Amino acid sequence: MNPEEHIEIDAETSQFPGLAYALTDNGIELPVLDITHPQFLSSIDESRLDELSRASMQKMLAVGQMSDAQKRTYYEQLLRSYIFGPIFVREPGDSFVSGMSTYVYKLGPNLIGGGPDRAFDRSASMDIGGVAIRMRIRDLCRLQAGTLIPQLESSPQTDLVFLNIAGGAASDSINTLILVLNKDPALLRNRRTEINVLDIETLGPHFALGCMEALQAPGHPFHGLELAFHHISHDWKDADGLIPVLADKEDCIVTCASEGGLFEYGKDEEIERNLDVLYKHAPDGMRIAGTVVHEPTRVHPTVPAMAKAANAGLRFLGVSGLAAILEKTGWRLESVQAENPIYAVFTLKKDRVPAV
Repeated sequence: MNPEEHIEIDAETSQFPGLAYALTDNGIELPVLDITHPQFLSSIDESRLDELSRASMQKMLAVGQMSDAQKRTYYEQLLRSYIFGPIFVREPGDSFVSGMSTYVYKLGPNLIGGGPDRAFDRSASMDIGGVAIRMRIRDLCRLQAGTLIPQLESSPQTDLVFLNIAGGAASDSINTLILVLNKDPALLRNRRTEINVLDIETLGPHFALGCMEALQAPGHPFHGLELAFHHISHDWKDADGLIPVLADKEDCIVTCASEGGLFEYGKDEEIERNLDVLYKHAPDGMRIAGTVVHEPTRVHPTVPAMAKAANAGLRFLGVSGLAAILEKTGWRLESVQAENPIYAVFTLKKDRVPAV
């Protein structure tokens, strides 16, 4: 979709009908991501992935061939970018992409909005990386909702608890709830729903709280629901930090997710330790939904080049690397979606017999 083509929005507020809006801590208004909204859905055209792949490669090569003057202009645009600039960066030199930078990527060219000031981000979000990230959250939310709905149907008044490791703006938890509501609004009535974002950052979780409050307003999906939100400062290197969060959840429906977090950046031993703690302290029916970057031989070729240029700590673990880690734990792959050119999306379930 061309981000400059005509889009029908409210002329008075410059807002899309049917979407809620929230403010970041630094005063930037953004729409609350809704993966069922037409403007999100239209930003993913899987029939054009090959075309986008070629265009992204050409764009990367063109940047390398720029003159010094062109490079200066390009880097000036980067500094103003919400995705790549310092606006949402936690600390200079971070090897992790910030939760809010990724959030803007997820919005896609139309929902980013902002006129000429956000033109660079709209263009960047149309590249293969932006499309792949939107496919990633769409597929993860569908998988997570698919595992939750049968549990909610069979336990109509049991509390629902989300654990979101490195959850940022919690857009995956929020959209999983939206998908559940679209399936059957009654599934979330007469129960308390709690979202716990475990993250060392504050900007993303603070925005997540604003998103949830906006969605609870009349006319929006969460109106009338009993919801609680907690931001817990947590580094996955300290897996034992999960234990107190799970201490009183044995009688709850619990779902855990890490999108673009633990399984994309964590070391083998960190992933294994987190899985061990979750195995020992979470209810038996809990599922884990997550994402990994494909192996180097399979991932889109722009990704390793960009990761190297940005000194990013991204891992190309792939499903095979994840499976090797799982052999040392009590978790096994339940489902995998690997059609995405950059990411695989999966769910894990507990083995009946723990690994020795």
